[in-house]
Amino acid sequence: MNYYKVTLIVKGKKEEIILKGENKAAVLESVNNSNKYKGITVKVEPTDMPFEEKIKNLQDIIKANFSKKKLNYNAFISAVRQLAALTIAQISLKDSLENIAQNSTDELVKELFQKAAEGIDNGLNLSSTFEEYEPYIGNLAVALVKLGEQTGALGEALHTLADVYEDIENNRQKFKKAMRMPMITMIAMAGAFTILIGYVIPKFKDIFEKLHTELPLPTRILLGLEYVINNYGIFVLGGFIGLFILHKFMYKTNKNYKYKTDSIMLKIKIIGPLINNSSVSRFLLVLTELTKAGVPLIDSLNIANSILENAVLREKIDGIIKEINQGRSLTEALTQYELLDNITLQMISAGESAGNLDEMLENASDYYKNKFQQTIEGLSDAIEPIMTAVIGALVLLLALGIFLPMWNLASAAKN
Repeated sequence: MNYYKVTLIVKGKKEEIILKGENKAAVLESVNNSNKYKGITVKVEPTDMPFEEKIKNLQDIIKANFSKKKLNYNAFISAVRQLAALTIAQISLKDSLENIAQNSTDELVKELFQKAAEGIDNGLNLSSTFEEYEPYIGNLAVALVKLGEQTGALGEALHTLADVYEDIENNRQKFKKAMRMPMITMIAMAGAFTILIGYVIPKFKDIFEKLHTELPLPTRILLGLEYVINNYGIFVLGGFIGLFILHKFMYKTNKNYKYKTDSIMLKIKIIGPLINNSSVSRFLLVLTELTKAGVPLIDSLNIANSILENAVLREKIDGIIKEINQGRSLTEALTQYELLDNITLQMISAGESAGNLDEMLENASDYYKNKFQQTIEGLSDAIEPIMTAVIGALVLLLALGIFLPMWNLASAAKN
């Protein structure tokens, strides 16, 4: 969501309000259709997040990182599948939500579906409640539910949502499996290194001081690390935690910081392809469902763009939308902004020419999904050389830091 400053003329006086929306058109529509904002809309322009909202975001970040409330993907997928089946069977939405909430064993899923049932009873739609729980369930869930409500095919949209989240959960498990051994190795190595620095190096410290000679660089590094860990270890740990929270706060509230971070992440050799293929696959999936439902291409692109979290990719989609508004074809716009590779561009070009764009978009989505899965499956092999280099560097530092002074001492004694 973005923030916009709306300038209104109310009874001859200028008023300014700040509203949140997916884009300028959505904000303008909400102002014009609302009885709350009476007056003539003069201007709608992007603005920074209000200070109060920044404070709320900081509180949410701290709460999310220290709260035990986490989404159980399997429980959520099961609940969404049940809701899809009951909706297609034309069972009352409120009754379906209540029934699923009562039978769910996961506290967050139970809370979400119970609140959704209460919302339906109060005249709200399902997507309104899902929006409240977006930090837990993700913006893709909100986008697909909105799509189902707009097209009148909520059951089918929920089925698609369950399929997508099942793929996400499977890929998450593959990612965890690929990262398990590297993480265990790194944690063990970090623990061993910390123990050696904190308890073993001090034993050698007195010996080194008695040498009365200039110590080698590796030894000076180890002694420096020992001093920092034993005297300021708790502050270093607190600093890392503070930097992590500050990063998340800046990422959520500062557009420039978010854009630069997203740009760097896309350029990292191993992480970049994961983010790109995953994001493009989801974008194409939602775009496919929207075009199948008969939603105009520009509207479809705007809605599909709203599910992307990477600011660089979103900027590319915004540029593509502008090009199409100026009369260019989808293929031409995609080619200019280099969002997709040549194979996918050929698929979409063929779809535009033959009049079956939705089918080709679906093929393109599957193609990127397969690329993403191949990237995950090759993750372990890609990380192993990096792990070997890091572990080798640590072992070399320890060996040189401890033994070089000993060798110097032995040489001095011999002389």
